[in-house]
Amino acid sequence: MIKSLRTADLLAKMGLGAFPIAYFLAAVVTGLLVLFHARVQFRTSLHALVSGSLVFFAVSGLLLEVALRTRAGAVSPVLSYVYWAWASLLIVTLLTHFWMIVNEMFTPREAKRLMGFLTTGGILGSVLGGLLVGFLSQTALAGGLLPLACIMLLGCGLISRGVFKVPQEGTAAAGWPPARETGPEKAEASFRASFDAVRKNRLLASIAGIVALGVIVSTCVEFQFLSAAYGHYFGSGRALRVALQTFFGFFDPALTLFVLFLNIAVAGFLFKKLKSFGTLLFTPAVLVAASAAVLCLPFGLLIGILIRGADEGTSFAVNQSARELLYIPVPARLRHRAKPFIDMFVSQSAKVAGAVVLYLFAVALHKEIKGFTPVFDSNLARELSWVVIVLLIPWAVLSYRAGRAYLDAIGDNIHPLWPRAEKELAEKLDVGRAKLVFDTIDSRNHSSVLYALHLFDLLAEDQLTPDVKEALAEKSAEVRAAAVADRFEAEGTPQLLTVLDDMPAEEVLTEIPLIMSSAQYQEVMEAYFDKVRGELPGAEVKRMELAKAIGFMGPDSRLASRLPELIDDGSSQVSRIAMRSAARLKREDALPAIIRRLENVLTEPDAADALQKYGDRAASALAGSLQDRARGPALRRAAVEVLGKIGTPTAGLALADELADGPGDLDPAVIDALDRLRSEHEEVSVPPDTVGRKTLELAQAYCRTYLELQVLGRGAGAEDARQRLEGSLRATLADIFKLLGLSYPQKDIRTVYQNISTGRRHAVGHAVEWLDNVLKKDIRDLVLPLVEDLEPEEKARRLEKVLRTLSQH
Repeated sequence: MIKSLRTADLLAKMGLGAFPIAYFLAAVVTGLLVLFHARVQFRTSLHALVSGSLVFFAVSGLLLEVALRTRAGAVSPVLSYVYWAWASLLIVTLLTHFWMIVNEMFTPREAKRLMGFLTTGGILGSVLGGLLVGFLSQTALAGGLLPLACIMLLGCGLISRGVFKVPQEGTAAAGWPPARETGPEKAEASFRASFDAVRKNRLLASIAGIVALGVIVSTCVEFQFLSAAYGHYFGSGRALRVALQTFFGFFDPALTLFVLFLNIAVAGFLFKKLKSFGTLLFTPAVLVAASAAVLCLPFGLLIGILIRGADEGTSFAVNQSARELLYIPVPARLRHRAKPFIDMFVSQSAKVAGAVVLYLFAVALHKEIKGFTPVFDSNLARELSWVVIVLLIPWAVLSYRAGRAYLDAIGDNIHPLWPRAEKELAEKLDVGRAKLVFDTIDSRNHSSVLYALHLFDLLAEDQLTPDVKEALAEKSAEVRAAAVADRFEAEGTPQLLTVLDDMPAEEVLTEIPLIMSSAQYQEVMEAYFDKVRGELPGAEVKRMELAKAIGFMGPDSRLASRLPELIDDGSSQVSRIAMRSAARLKREDALPAIIRRLENVLTEPDAADALQKYGDRAASALAGSLQDRARGPALRRAAVEVLGKIGTPTAGLALADELADGPGDLDPAVIDALDRLRSEHEEVSVPPDTVGRKTLELAQAYCRTYLELQVLGRGAGAEDARQRLEGSLRATLADIFKLLGLSYPQKDIRTVYQNISTGRRHAVGHAVEWLDNVLKKDIRDLVLPLVEDLEPEEKARRLEKVLRTLSQH
């Protein structure tokens, strides 16, 4: 209502030449308002700020109406400029406060879902206000339009009280509105602080640029529209004012109905289907088409309505809502400073800049100018579309930059909550070293020979450190090296640890393997092997000694080829030691025997460790075992885990093939292994079609489980079933995100999943919004319904729709 009244008043009294001065005046007054607002907003609650502004504008509007009704006020140009400035402040303040409330109350996901509903209130209000102006302007009630608008402002103050009574998660003391800044932060509440907040933040700077360019473009379009209206209703005095006021009164509702159509038919679709920068690009794209139409068609009222409708319609229905979404992930400290500065000062300054652009363009075309404004000229209005098109280029660039910065800001709102358990364990504990130390301590219970060989193993692995020696000295009694002395033809039987201390490590590590690999020693030991093999289980310790000793011989030694026999030994202890020796020598002929040991629960961990040490040499053999469906499930599952730990491209390919072509019984294990592999080797990837197909299967399983859970009854048996189904939901969702981590940055995907798992509104909202901007459409349409923070009934409806959609494919 007020917008139509102030435009008609200024245009009828002063003509087009008054608008540059009005824009400049509004910018100056808005700058002063920003200075005031920047200081007040941190000293009071948002509730008090909103309510106070509504009361102020209602009262000042009534006083302005009294002044306009005087004889002098009816013709006073000064009062018309005051009217324009007052209305400009009202519009920019109330819109700023409205969107500040939206930014505070909602997460990005909630705002996207509710944006159409929220803006519909403004649209319907615009229809009613415009119709009131249109119908009442030519009646005796025309003088009551401004007082009626002021009374409505007071009504808005009552409504705002209800809004602020709604408690919001994440605010101070779980209350609303959030607490304002105090202390040093409060002292920074100034125009300069607001300017710096915008200048130093890439997202805020992009928003400011989009707002500035949008306002400049809108100013040019407004001139085109007003020129068309002024030319069509050419006249003077009260007759012109009434004609224009009536036209604007009916045009604004018609425009608003167009906006409503866009809001219902287009805006929701765009927010759902396009990423942030894609939605921001919609308005520039429409304006390019509209400007081209202006250049090609005869200029008149209809073409003016077309360009104005394209600008106002797309701006209000799509562009402003999309732009306001960009503010939500910005930290509140920056948002509170930047938003009033951008919405008030930048927008009004851009209005002045638009007038300057218009003036310079008219000068360049040698058009007649009065009062800093070109005189009505249809050719000038038409050619102005070239300026609009040129300005749309940087607008599009800034929209793309804003979209990227928005995604980064969303990412800043989601933080890793816990590291991978196995990675954290590996960083804190050297499992291999600990196992070797414990085995060394245990070996003294079997024989001094085995103990000595384990000590040599520690030395060879560079693990015989002072702290390990101290631990061995405390845990084990003095062990004599008599048996070792006999075999190595050493002299004396000193304590073995003392011997190792006295001998240079390089000498020990060089001489002993040479002796053990010599032909004479091999011949003796081979005969000893045949003798021990023929003995009954009582020779278990001797076989353990042999299995350990072979590991220090060369891989081409005669005894090394006997390792498969020891790996297949009936004693799990002999087998375990033999597998470690095989892993040291990398004997590929031992791989089949080691793989068979994956089926035995006693030897599976050592078999897995040995295969992992083989690295890529074991990957091909494991891939063959994995593809052999006749193998037992325990072996195949263990093969999957080992391939994941090996982490080479060959291992990754084997896992990817199993995921793509396997019967599906090992899918959870394969997905987990690929996830672990991907966490260590980002270059590992799985074909997108495989990821997509498996994601679809898991999404279907999740939907069915969730719907089954919703219809589950109550009772003891039902509670057990409920826990089982809830556990299945968690596991399925975890696997879906592990799959996503195979195609997208895994660290980011894991962080998103962790935030969704918390169930906290703010964390879930930002995490889901990140997915919405990153995932490809086909995957996004599958995943988002599973993780949206919705009421159970609404979520069930959406999952039913997902199942129906998937069943059609």
